[in-house]
Amino acid sequence: MARPREFDSEEAMEKAMTLFWDRGYEEASLAELLAAMEITRGSFYKAFQDKQSIYLAALDLYNDRVVGRTVAYLTDPAEGAGRARILGLFKRIADMSRKDGDRIGCFLCNALVDRAGGDEAALKLRAMTQRLENGMYRALLDDGLAEEPARGKARGLLSLYFGLRVLGRAGLSAGMAGDCLHQVEQLLARET
Repeated sequence: MARPREFDSEEAMEKAMTLFWDRGYEEASLAELLAAMEITRGSFYKAFQDKQSIYLAALDLYNDRVVGRTVAYLTDPAEGAGRARILGLFKRIADMSRKDGDRIGCFLCNALVDRAGGDEAALKLRAMTQRLENGMYRALLDDGLAEEPARGKARGLLSLYFGLRVLGRAGLSAGMAGDCLHQVEQLLARET
């Protein structure tokens, strides 16, 4: 008879995600991963195949929790007009940056820069990026913007989103956050 797991796999997964988010795939050693997850090497290999499989699961967790919540907000008409939802998202990020520097940044942004974890990770990262872009695109369509200009604006906004998150991790100044918000407002301005 197999022994039951002696750890909470959901809690361990959260801790693994936090480590990868902070350190990146390559920089997070297996020893650090085991310590962060508070599990033994044997338990790790019984529950997970290898470091890459736990990294992929961490990306899935981030996609479900953070990207999913962000896209749900962007696409929910009950949250206001599409442009207001987008601006609200950027204001929250800028506020985090001003308040505490947003020093952990965005796991998706960090992982895109890290470019580790193999082809499967690259596919997951592209899918998450597309999911965010589509959330912004749908918000713009909600405001009556035509498909082609909405797609272009969504891509510009996505670039600003990633830039703001990366600069936040680097200790973005309040002035830079304000300038970024101004650029978002300019991009969201209605076309005449």
